[in-house]
Amino acid sequence: MRQKTFLFVDDDAEFLAAMKDLFAVMSRGEWTVFTAQNHSQALDLLHKEHVDLVVLDIGMPVVDGFQFLRLLNSTHPGQQIIMLTGEATEEQQKLCLQNGAKLSLTKPVTPDGFSAIYAELDRLAGTSQVGFRGNIRPVRLPDVLQMECLNGKSSVLEIFTPKIRGKVFICNGSIVHAEAGRLLGETALYGLLALRGSQFNLHPYVEPANRTIAGHWEFLLMEAVRLRDEGTQFFELETTVSSPAAATRSPVAASTSAPFTFDKVRIEETLLCSGAGEVLYQSGCNDIESRARLLEEIEQQAAELSTVARVGRFDRLEVLTPDGRVVCQVQTDRRVFVRSAIPNPAQA
Repeated sequence: MRQKTFLFVDDDAEFLAAMKDLFAVMSRGEWTVFTAQNHSQALDLLHKEHVDLVVLDIGMPVVDGFQFLRLLNSTHPGQQIIMLTGEATEEQQKLCLQNGAKLSLTKPVTPDGFSAIYAELDRLAGTSQVGFRGNIRPVRLPDVLQMECLNGKSSVLEIFTPKIRGKVFICNGSIVHAEAGRLLGETALYGLLALRGSQFNLHPYVEPANRTIAGHWEFLLMEAVRLRDEGTQFFELETTVSSPAAATRSPVAASTSAPFTFDKVRIEETLLCSGAGEVLYQSGCNDIESRARLLEEIEQQAAELSTVARVGRFDRLEVLTPDGRVVCQVQTDRRVFVRSAIPNPAQA
């Protein structure tokens, strides 16, 4: 029989140690049990290991079980999750199922209780499936790219409509190239992400002839959303492109209102936090605390603004300077800070 893998997440270190030792004996070595005392440790482990089943405690500090459940549904779609609590109320069980958990179980306190939990977890782990095949229409392309990048995957995402066919190349969690017809690089990526409907397939990774994209994936997806919201046109450019060199231009470079082109953007800082403010990822941030505090203040001001102006929830702040751009995005499950720099035109 294949080895089954579990991740128990609980702030009680003694409970975790007891569960790990007991289930190792009960499974006769057929279970591999990982443990984590908070969501940061759990996310780090999930990036490194395949886990059949996550067993998640509800009552945890900083990021509780419900918050972490919602975060896992976003960062690890399809992951089987069981909620475990000392006293499971009917309302808690309902919330667990509504937020995507397979089951909500009560922590065992008797030998029979541990045996019942073991049998149920063993059964569920045996029904887990690795990967997927086929076309999924309701899924948004940015969600697919986010899933691949967050998990550090390498793949080729093929996207096609009756008129357009393109590919996005992802290597070790980074978007390195995109192509669609004669369009290449970020132009092709933004064009594909602007499609209102398409089909896709995920293929094993192959190295593209050229790597045309160097920006961080989080920034690229945020830019794609902004350009789509502004109604920027992409594939119409195919009828006017006269040379391969012209095809690699950014779509915004053709707009007289844009002060720079995307192919010269350099990401200086990136910070990703959970909805509760816990740091999940950072790159290049010399003062993480001040950046996280800025995102928290923006979140608070956004909430106040939404009560005054009845125009929907504010979730994005963008600041342009002669030297670059700062983008802050605040949503219920995450906060993002990205600072980019553009070389001086005289030096470019």
